[in-house]
Amino acid sequence: MKELLEKIKASACGRLVIPEGRPATEELSRYKAYLKVETHRLLLQHRAGAGGLEICGARALMLDLLLQHLWEVGRATAPPAEAKATSAMALVAIGGYGRGELNPNSDIDFMFLHDCGSSRSSQAALARMVDAVLYPLWDVGLKVGHSVRTVEECMTQANSDMRSKTSLLEARLLAGNPRLFRSFEETLVKKCVQGREDDYIAERLADQKERRARFGNSASMQEPHIKSGCGGLRDYQNLLWMAFVKYRKRSLAELQQSGLIANNERKQLQAAYDYLLRVRTEMHYHTRRAVDVLGKSLQPAVAYNLGYKERSPSQRIENFMREVYTHSRNIYLITRTLEERLALLPRSGVAAGLSKIRSLVPARKPQAQVFDGFRFADGQIHAVSAKVFEEDPRRLMRVFLHAQQRGLRLHPDLARLIRNQISLADRLLLKNPHVHETFLTILNQRGAVAPVLRAMHEAGLLGRYIPEFGRLTCLVQHEFYHQYTTDEHTLMCIEQLDNVWNGSEPPHSNYKQLFQSLERPFILYLALLLHDVGKAESGRHAVTGASAALRTGKRLNLDAGVTNTLKVVIEHHMLMAMVSQRRDLDDPAVIRRFAQQVGNQETLAMLALHTFVDSQATSDKLWNGFKDSLLWTLFFKTMQLISGGAEFAKAGEKRREALKAEIAAQRPPFSAEEVQAHLEAMPARYFDVHHVNQILEDIALAHEFLQRQILEEEDPLAPVVSWKDELDRGFTTVKICTWDRAGLFRKIAGSLSALGLSILSAEVFTRSDGIVLDTFFVVDARTGNLPRASQQGKFQDLLSRALTSDEVRFETLNGNPQNLHRPYQAYSGEHMPTKVRFDNDSAEARTIVEVETEDRVGLLYTISKVLADVGLDISTAKISTERGAAIDSFYVQTEAGKKLTDPARQRQVEKRIREAIGALGDS
Repeated sequence: MKELLEKIKASACGRLVIPEGRPATEELSRYKAYLKVETHRLLLQHRAGAGGLEICGARALMLDLLLQHLWEVGRATAPPAEAKATSAMALVAIGGYGRGELNPNSDIDFMFLHDCGSSRSSQAALARMVDAVLYPLWDVGLKVGHSVRTVEECMTQANSDMRSKTSLLEARLLAGNPRLFRSFEETLVKKCVQGREDDYIAERLADQKERRARFGNSASMQEPHIKSGCGGLRDYQNLLWMAFVKYRKRSLAELQQSGLIANNERKQLQAAYDYLLRVRTEMHYHTRRAVDVLGKSLQPAVAYNLGYKERSPSQRIENFMREVYTHSRNIYLITRTLEERLALLPRSGVAAGLSKIRSLVPARKPQAQVFDGFRFADGQIHAVSAKVFEEDPRRLMRVFLHAQQRGLRLHPDLARLIRNQISLADRLLLKNPHVHETFLTILNQRGAVAPVLRAMHEAGLLGRYIPEFGRLTCLVQHEFYHQYTTDEHTLMCIEQLDNVWNGSEPPHSNYKQLFQSLERPFILYLALLLHDVGKAESGRHAVTGASAALRTGKRLNLDAGVTNTLKVVIEHHMLMAMVSQRRDLDDPAVIRRFAQQVGNQETLAMLALHTFVDSQATSDKLWNGFKDSLLWTLFFKTMQLISGGAEFAKAGEKRREALKAEIAAQRPPFSAEEVQAHLEAMPARYFDVHHVNQILEDIALAHEFLQRQILEEEDPLAPVVSWKDELDRGFTTVKICTWDRAGLFRKIAGSLSALGLSILSAEVFTRSDGIVLDTFFVVDARTGNLPRASQQGKFQDLLSRALTSDEVRFETLNGNPQNLHRPYQAYSGEHMPTKVRFDNDSAEARTIVEVETEDRVGLLYTISKVLADVGLDISTAKISTERGAAIDSFYVQTEAGKKLTDPARQRQVEKRIREAIGALGDS
């Protein structure tokens, strides 16, 4: 680094020399050339592997030399009286520039500090110096932030605003009067720091909490904010700011010399900070602007430019991001520990979060206790001696059981001791049956597992004890649904399962009784811990994970029955979501096949809970009331089949007969002949999915439609539409009654899409007399809320026009991309490939056409139009749209009422679908 700085200084000496008396404003080309040459020098050094601190420090020096030059030129060209007045001025760098750290496109913040008084000549001299520095900087295109203040004005500003105080705490003299600057520094500490330490630290901690929450509260986000996210540059800086205010130490080296931090902590923090600065530098260079979010579209180029040259783009990104996460995690964990150890947290902050761990012992007055080599006091666990783990390595696991059972936290010194002695967790310990018992006991404490496992992971024990999980640490997930790394997602799953036990509000509370019914909850917790371990290897991760579960079960001495249940849950952990959201739950074959794969009631309950918490932990936007109702429908139908009750078909027949009797007992306001006609005209499956009130609603709808045929001769094709907002289920039900005709589904889908409505699912029933009763479950596509009244009113008008007049061109109506909300963004230059599959096994009389592609406006309408054009009738559609990806299943029959089995025709249909989707353009 020293050599680079010397080259920059030598370049400034040669390039910044101008003729005596010549103003800087006439030498702009000279300054532009200097900046261009030195900026290119830094780029070459950066791409050659220079560290982040080296490049950022060199850029700060490059600008230091320019500003010092402009200051001296301003003094030299000023009239004698004004030149003399400059002795009461100083040019001071503040903020990041004051730290001497500037990324390529970071702003330059400095201050004109003065003690000029209010005389006209002094103010004129000050104005001249300000202009002499600022105008050339603006003219050469630099982004500058500046202020002009006296020492007293600095104190007022610092005490009025925490961020301003922080910026001034990092002030550095560039040019001018050094005595004035020293006076500023001394006064700042005396009037703005001394006696105000607690207030400043409280404000910084509050700002940090808000900032971390704003950027995901995790150091493992798929798109991390390098500057302000958890484990970002700001966390490191925040620690030093608070340490200076409390201890007057400005660097990690000073903190180490004072015995406040350990050598390994300093090294890890410095390495992490340097690396993240290097990443941010590359982001600035690549985008040519100040960028802080390392988005998915940016990751491939940044990885390549930083030297990750693997042939596989996904491997390149995975290796790069894993290093980013490792360093971010180090900053996050170490700074969080140091905040507590350095007594930066208020007293209440030490105990914050204890409520997350449910205490298993009666509440009593806090009292210091010593047990098993540990002392329990003040809400924390302390080691009695530094040899506590050397004396008995099994305590490495037991200490976490103590924490769980007592609702305590590890003291930061104890957490550091575990990390430093983690090598004691050797092969013998990993096979020790006593340690297995402790670990399984921890997993068996419903509602209190996540905080303990997270603490174990942060201390380095969890990945060492369960090496299958350890390989997930900081592992990138390439699936676009996920917003966390694999290890963080796994811990979030376990936290969500805890929330089921502790939750008092839906949707978590809906699953509490199911969770309570499990006699061996540790199996489900272990399944969640292992469900994604297959992602660290090649192949289908669920199958690979199931094999890993067998090895883990053997190592933990689990019996054969438990191990098999663990294997089945992991192998099928995605099955229940797929079946409930993409299969016809009214088809007995679907339920029968799923029941055969599940096997028993316990496994079914675990899969239902696993499905719910896995979705909750994947993204906060994936779950809704509609999916919840689908999951429960599949659960109850499967439970009925596998619980030893009547055979499914016979039970369904009895249900239909009971429904008919109940309808008759209701004495509906229709003739008996009309009711009987409706019941005889509907297919058998209709009675499997409708209760009495729904059937009566359908009869009323059909009655109104037939009445219109008699009374409204000019519009016999106009549909009858019924809307029902179902807030508890999270969607609106739209029922349409009309005559069956070709392309009906397409026109309904097109009308809904044109008005900005997203179709979650659809039920299609056709009476034997040709009257259709179609039901669509919809939400507003932009907000996910229930449709607005204006949308409902316009839909009926549009659909009536489509069904009764000339063809409506839905392509033009639904072409507004603002109708859909697409949070997912693909990698730059990459797109989710369109997949079309034909399934002739999962339904008894229909072919399932599955389409996966990037979501686009009008996609459902486009696909249904293709299916109609090629002569396929849609009887049911299972629609799912997640984070910019559409996963749709259409149940179809040919014109002859048969399955689509001809391979040549399947290829033709697939080609037409792909062409139509391609014509929509990129999402």
